Amino acid sequence: MKAWIMSISIMIIVGFLAFGYYLYQVTTDPLEARENAAIQLAGEQVDIAEVREVEYYHGRRSYQVVDAIDSEGNELYIWVEEVNQSDEDESNESEVEPTIVVRDHTEGLTKDEVTSLSQEELSMSRLKSVRLGMIGSTPVYEVNYVDDTDRHSFYYVTFEDGTYIRHYNF
Repeated sequence: MKAWIMSISIMIIVGFLAFGYYLYQVTTDPLEARENAAIQLAGEQVDIAEVREVEYYHGRRSYQVVDAIDSEGNELYIWVEEVNQSDEDESNESEVEPTIVVRDHTEGLTKDEVTSLSQEELSMSRLKSVRLGMIGSTPVYEVNYVDDTDRHSFYYVTFEDGTYIRHYNF
């Protein structure tokens, strides 16, 4: 009897683990498809030799930011706007072209420089993330942190020189 209970318990645990893995795959597959589409669109603008990383940014417009190296060895950031179905419905054209912005790494600040800058400027208790994004047509860094009064906060500075753009506290 004890063996039956053990085997049924193990089968239930394995079932939960398999369901968890399936759920994870179902939720991440669309994200990977969007990343691959962004890499393909970026590759149409730039001769990409290697993709280091792709990050998602969601502001008023959504972007996939591709960190890549081109065939000449230049390190690039490529912002690829995500165009969704509602954008295409509002357009008079049959297809809306996404905005693609390309910048060399040397044209702007690094994440470490933005981290240092924001830690000097802001009173933060915990830094959550620093990532590239786009506000209007300006490449930016979004600094996500928790301030000293325990508020979730966002701080935006330009990619080129770290000029302050805006700040939100929640």
